Amino acid sequence: MQRFPLSFANLRARWRAGLPLRYTMMLVVVLGVSLPAVLLLTLEQELAEKSQKALLAQSESALMKIGSVSIAEPMWVVDRVALDAAAVRLLESPQVVAVRIEDGLANTPELERVRPEFARSLHDDAQAGRLTRRVQKVMRSGEELGTLVVWFDASYGQGLLQARRSQMLSLVALQVLAILAVLMPVLVSRVLKPIERLKEQATALLDHDHTDAHGNRFVWRRQDELGLLGRHLSLVQSELRELFGQLGAKNAQLQQMAFYDQLTGLPNRALFIDLVQREMLQAHRSQQQFGIFFIDLDRFKAVNDSMGHAAGDELLIEVARRLRDTLREVDVVCRQSGDEFLVMVRDIDHWESLGEMAERILRVVEEPVQLANTTVRVSASIGIALFPEDAQDFETLVKHADVAVYQAKTLGRARYSFFHSELNFRLQASLELEQQLAHAIAHGELVLHYQPQVDAMSGAVVAVEALVRWQHPTRGLLFPGQFIGLAEESGKIAEMGVWTLREACRQLADWKARGIRVGNMAVNVSALEFRDHRLLDSLQAALAASGIAPSELEIEITESVLMAETETSQRIIERLRQLGVGIAIDDFGTGYSSLAYLKRLRPNQLKIDQSFVNDADTDSDSRAIVRGVVGLANALGLSVVAEGVETIEQQAFLQESGCHTLQGYYIARPLAVEALEAWMAERHNKETAV
Repeated sequence: MQRFPLSFANLRARWRAGLPLRYTMMLVVVLGVSLPAVLLLTLEQELAEKSQKALLAQSESALMKIGSVSIAEPMWVVDRVALDAAAVRLLESPQVVAVRIEDGLANTPELERVRPEFARSLHDDAQAGRLTRRVQKVMRSGEELGTLVVWFDASYGQGLLQARRSQMLSLVALQVLAILAVLMPVLVSRVLKPIERLKEQATALLDHDHTDAHGNRFVWRRQDELGLLGRHLSLVQSELRELFGQLGAKNAQLQQMAFYDQLTGLPNRALFIDLVQREMLQAHRSQQQFGIFFIDLDRFKAVNDSMGHAAGDELLIEVARRLRDTLREVDVVCRQSGDEFLVMVRDIDHWESLGEMAERILRVVEEPVQLANTTVRVSASIGIALFPEDAQDFETLVKHADVAVYQAKTLGRARYSFFHSELNFRLQASLELEQQLAHAIAHGELVLHYQPQVDAMSGAVVAVEALVRWQHPTRGLLFPGQFIGLAEESGKIAEMGVWTLREACRQLADWKARGIRVGNMAVNVSALEFRDHRLLDSLQAALAASGIAPSELEIEITESVLMAETETSQRIIERLRQLGVGIAIDDFGTGYSSLAYLKRLRPNQLKIDQSFVNDADTDSDSRAIVRGVVGLANALGLSVVAEGVETIEQQAFLQESGCHTLQGYYIARPLAVEALEAWMAERHNKETAV
């Protein structure tokens, strides 16, 4: 019961808010067709009902007259049978419910005939209006004989009216449907669809588009008002599209001016601040760090003053290009102002990687630039600050990087400096040591010490291993762990390797010439040296200069070097084997220990790492590994050298295990040339005395 009021209220609210045009048009058409039909149907029903009532009244009057005539004769002759028959004939009419004949002459009882269903309710039904009572005087020759009373069914004829009403309603409904079937397609095709297209076209205006939802262009060929409106919209759309294009270009230009440097095209300070602050949030969440470079060009003012601002601008553009090319895609470089640039270096593992990147930047900036037919060189000073160690907000971080730039300029320009004092100290010490190492190589400060290798059973010297030392003028004798890594990072390791090979071969030739038999000469080669194509040339040059046989020289390389690039390693080893130079695998057991590369590369010698030898006294696993390596070497026809022999018990175990050669402090420490010669002379004297 509550749905209809709610639906009506919703409909009324929707009507006030405004129905869609297509629904409004359809509703108007339906109402325009249906309301006249309903009105016509109502009027027709009212006229039919009035006509029906008039006909029924005439019919009743006719029946009363016919009945009074038919019973006049029987009442005159007092024929009760004929009167009864006349009453029955009146009841045969479907309109008649009851008949009563009252005789006014004879004192005979009245005659009454009633349909069974109305026998008890004539008076009540007449009072209620369900029956109509009519009275007619019976006359003969002007004399009143009696009275005829007839009750008629008041509902007679309603069924006919209802049937007629149903027929008319069906005809009206068919008429409405037929009209709608004709009007609706015309309405949809000529009005609703064009209006829908106009709506899409208007929507496309807001979307800055020129096509409808199906990708079709809005082309109007109609000549009516809707077509004219559509063509006007197309013109407006074309003008708006051109206007939006201009606005888009202006917006892009404004955005470029707001966030990018107009000269170099790099992000400006505003955009850089936003990117750095986002990176700070990300770094906080992921517990990472990043670096900020403050780059200041050295001697830029001199270029501006001497060659003009146009040349200075060209120089800045070139420096910006070099910075973009040098940095990684994840890094961000911006021009802060003048000749100052800022760089955000993401995804750093350790602070040393920042130094390597700063070195690359310094190198590319220092490359000559061609300006106005003149070659110009400038350098840069770089200050480095780390997040979050040095600062946790942008301004402080840049300020600290600026302080580091000042430190770099104070130290002489064309360098980089960390804000963190400890890192600066370590960096400065590393730079100084790198410069001193280059001087040491050029001026003979490097020396070789030699550690003997003896036969495990006889104790005879079979080889010496050349180990480089640095006789520093102020810090004394430096061991390889203090400068080899620096030599590899600075690229000096190749020069050091060439010197080591040449000096080791020269010393072996000198000992042979003086009759001192030390066996073969073993020289360590680093990973960088081994992969350098100049290694073979250096070997051949050293052998040719010294005159020693290639078989008297052994090259020691680690397992990791061999496994890093197996094809390259195999080619180099094949060349070494062709030369006749021996190959030893150093620190065997601590790297990959792959049997495949032993089979493929076929070295001459395996050197068991000293960690296994040192633990052989107490660790059964180490003893098993030593025995396993010795057994493997014997099976492959390789000799075995045990490093790090420091006790007599270790010597005894290695002899028992079948190890071929021993090397370690128990035999002798690495010795200078004079000390080694004295050691060998002492051993010779002891052997002679025995």
